[in-house]
Amino acid sequence: MALLLFFAAFALSAATHAVGQPAGFLSIDCGLEANYSGYTDTIHGIFYVSDGSYVDAGENHGVAADQESGRIRPDLTVRSFPSGVRNCYALPTNAGNKYLVRVVAFYGNYDGKNSSSSLQFDLHLGSNYWDTVQAGSTKQVYEALFVAWASWAPVCLINTGQGTPFVSSVELRMLGSELYPHVMTNQSMRLHFRDILGPTTVSRSVARFD
Repeated sequence: MALLLFFAAFALSAATHAVGQPAGFLSIDCGLEANYSGYTDTIHGIFYVSDGSYVDAGENHGVAADQESGRIRPDLTVRSFPSGVRNCYALPTNAGNKYLVRVVAFYGNYDGKNSSSSLQFDLHLGSNYWDTVQAGSTKQVYEALFVAWASWAPVCLINTGQGTPFVSSVELRMLGSELYPHVMTNQSMRLHFRDILGPTTVSRSVARFD
């Protein structure tokens, strides 16, 4: 399955308020304790669940205390994978439906090693290369569009020998079949660049995307 690039530009930006969790709408807070029933993000109204039901390996960690300020709740925990070369999340899908999958990685010095500048690992969608995560000091976001080929889709973190893979959150969104016609069963797309083409603040009287 080939991975193409897609460009996304938004003329205006506004908060999205989710009501409940519609079919194909899944938000996973990686590193959240497995016995935790989940929570609703107070900023966007999105319900996050633990990743315990979607992955069977890894360790839970919290970011360093001095990295917590100004962060949304899903960024405060990570799941790391110190063992194994390939560790995968199994995301529930319906074969033939189109999806957006988003992986967020915020290092936040969770391991106390201050190794963000050299830490990197690969992401795979199924058996196909998706992108290379370069941790850095800020939150990294990776997105891909694909047509599901089975009842679940593996999103995998690959240890390339340059540090322990980790992840902060994984999100899955089912899309309408008419969107992104170039995305097909044998061809996916990945995010290359996104920008906001407009004011940095938008009045709700000008734009409302609730």
